[in-house]
Amino acid sequence: MLRSMTIPNTQISRWRYSHARLSGMFLAALVMALAFMAVPGALAAVFTQPQNSSPIALSADQRFVWVVNPRDDTVSVIRTANNTVIATLATGDEPRSVALDPNNNFAFVANAAGNTVTVIRIINPSGANFSAVIERNIVTGAEPWDIVISPNGQRVFVSNSAQDTITVINAITRKIIGQINLRNSVCNAPNPQRRFQPRGMAIILANTQLYVTRFLSFTKAAGGRQGIDGGKEGAVCRIAIDTASNVIGGYVPQQLITFAAQPTGFAVDSTGDGNADQTAAFPNQMQSLVIRGNRGFMPNIAASPTSPLVFNNDTQAFVTFLNNIGSGVLTDGGALNLHLGARNPEAGKTKLFFASPWAIAFTNQAGNGSAYVVSAASDLLVKLAVNAADAVNFTVDADTTRYIDLNDPANAATSGANAGKNPVGIIITLDGTRAYVANNVSGNVSVVNTSTDAVIKTIPTANRPASGSVDEELSVGAEMFFSSRGNFNHPAGTTVSTVQRLSSEGWQGCSSCHFNGWTDGVVWQFGSGPRKSVNLAGSFNPKNPNLQKILNYSAIFDEVEDFEANVRNVSGPGALAAAVACETGTTTSTFDPNHGLLIGDNGDINSPPCVVNAFAKANANRKQVTVDPVGATAKVNALTALKKWVQLAVRTPNGPLNSSEIAGGVPLATLNAGRSLFASQCSGCHNGGLFSASVKDFVSPPPGNLIACEVNLAAGAPPGSFCLTAPLPGGDPVSTQYLNKFLEDVGSFNLGVPGQGNNIANNVGAAEKAAAALVLGVSQAKKDALGRDYNGDGRGIGYNVPSLLGISLVQPYMHNGACETLACVVGDVEHRTGNGRFPDFLNTASKRAQVTTFLETIDDKTATFASIP
Repeated sequence: MLRSMTIPNTQISRWRYSHARLSGMFLAALVMALAFMAVPGALAAVFTQPQNSSPIALSADQRFVWVVNPRDDTVSVIRTANNTVIATLATGDEPRSVALDPNNNFAFVANAAGNTVTVIRIINPSGANFSAVIERNIVTGAEPWDIVISPNGQRVFVSNSAQDTITVINAITRKIIGQINLRNSVCNAPNPQRRFQPRGMAIILANTQLYVTRFLSFTKAAGGRQGIDGGKEGAVCRIAIDTASNVIGGYVPQQLITFAAQPTGFAVDSTGDGNADQTAAFPNQMQSLVIRGNRGFMPNIAASPTSPLVFNNDTQAFVTFLNNIGSGVLTDGGALNLHLGARNPEAGKTKLFFASPWAIAFTNQAGNGSAYVVSAASDLLVKLAVNAADAVNFTVDADTTRYIDLNDPANAATSGANAGKNPVGIIITLDGTRAYVANNVSGNVSVVNTSTDAVIKTIPTANRPASGSVDEELSVGAEMFFSSRGNFNHPAGTTVSTVQRLSSEGWQGCSSCHFNGWTDGVVWQFGSGPRKSVNLAGSFNPKNPNLQKILNYSAIFDEVEDFEANVRNVSGPGALAAAVACETGTTTSTFDPNHGLLIGDNGDINSPPCVVNAFAKANANRKQVTVDPVGATAKVNALTALKKWVQLAVRTPNGPLNSSEIAGGVPLATLNAGRSLFASQCSGCHNGGLFSASVKDFVSPPPGNLIACEVNLAAGAPPGSFCLTAPLPGGDPVSTQYLNKFLEDVGSFNLGVPGQGNNIANNVGAAEKAAAALVLGVSQAKKDALGRDYNGDGRGIGYNVPSLLGISLVQPYMHNGACETLACVVGDVEHRTGNGRFPDFLNTASKRAQVTTFLETIDDKTATFASIP
């Protein structure tokens, strides 16, 4: 007997995505009852505008809004007549996108962690007693993040981000037609060993073209280089589709369109000559694509990695354009940097930048109108003007555009339970009067009146964690991770700011560089040298989260809380010009009391910490700002919650499914052969549940005998390791400390940098440069980076061993991005032999190919290798 799968509101929310599955017996019953059930009659309704993938969808008759709830593994249905939730249905693990057929007969939900699509049959789509049942779960491929239906309702397309495929489903029979292989297509040329990572999708109204974004950027073909503003490019694949075809040959990738770096409109002194230099940024993290007229719009977090790394330049808020969709020659249409419209806010509004643009929607499809972009990190809805030529611009002037604050604690409509946190999706009704915004972290939907640009209602869709529970602490940690602002408790007597402490003017958040806790694939020019954003899923052992890896490529952090330094100095304004008191007494500090999560160790919120040093003292459980979650009975420490979220809630990306899990999957024979070879060649450094030998084996702070530092010695200075405790002559900062025992030399210093003697692949690696901390007594325009022994003490050589968990989705590889494929990493003989210390068991191309195949599948379900004593 079929029954509605409505979930009671008492279900405890899950921040730890655990790859849960629906009951096997229940699934079997559903399959037997429904597998061959067809929809009566032929398709009648169609969508009247192009369709795009999204975590929130509007039914063709405008009566219902569907929204996914990733932390609850559910999807909610909202009746637009009264803006209330009328049903909540169970899905697969971590639903991320939903698509509706135009006849309101079916909903299709893509479950990223579950590798499936949940098919929901709507029994009574228009009557007062709405009901729906789960028909089946279809395995489509690894990490299906996005799903879209053709405007005619005939075909459903699923982008399997970790499988590099697009699954084509017959929407009438709900059966898979086949898989579009993007990895081995023209869209991934010239190197099929790269991972395309398909994400946001859109289909033109004629039902003949599907467009899909490549999530992360790669170096451009001509003159590409990691770590520089113009070195990489974004991409979109155009796929010709025939929605009447029941064979996969009717769906063919035909063209790759690339998108170059564009001027940001901002300038910094990048050469040290005292003059501001114009900067550029390349489009990256392209999660969505929306079509209006003959133009595609792609909000994204563009990257400007050229040094110096300053908060108001490194990440940019781009909307990138694709011109001539549907007709003519497709071209890169440039980009609009939303940050430029935040420089001078409207009267009465706080200056806030529009961090992490993630989705866009329009009030109409032709003529003059408005566009609304969600700023996922700043919790804002950004309004743009759009004209009949499909061009967008700011609503006021060149440096001012309107924003709607979804998380304003001073406004009852957007505070407390009504706050919209981490907006990730938006839909607008056909009449253009209402916008519905899906908020990931707060688990609700903000309803916006587009005539008044005001939030008129907030609809809860996900369950609120129980007060005092681990889930509640994780929800605060998620807020800290995904936000660029932060609203904190304001005790009596507080004189410093308790808002916008996570970055200056809301410019960026942790998630701006670590999507979902993973990576943005960018090599940044940090003070210690070029460093790719690491995958935080490798910070803690997923099978034993009490086991932690030493952090950063140079082993310069031993606690997640050490990244307080990044909050203050990378995302924040950095040191104060003049020191202020930091404790009761005479001690002073140049840390800004208005930024960061740590406060004075005396518990005075008005005092900054005296030190934020990775090794001088433990940063865990220090005095810090707090948050009051909705309905909480106790305050939650913000920095501690952030650490716990990284520890318990950042899941490992799924590896590609194998041939026993899906047709056309990774061949099991190759996989097993690669595992055996990996055990012989690689498991000495990549072992245990972290797939890394770099396991923290002490209680912070580390003992002094583990701490070392490198200083470039001036002429005539004696060799030996020493760490400076005061600024160098000329004002250069003290040396960077590191934990030497965790470094391994695989010959990767300046890897892939032409003229440095260790060329590899396409020589796209970022050159080793760093800040003045490595210089003794002199200032140099060009600095040397950590990873080399400068002072002759035999220490400081090499890099911290990275985790291989989810390695398939976190390219490029090596600390300076020298390799854009795992085949490149395995092909480096110095790396695989530990710079000549070990024998080479991978001395043939076939063996290396087998190991590469195994590497690509490593995730938290992969059997581990014994740790080395």
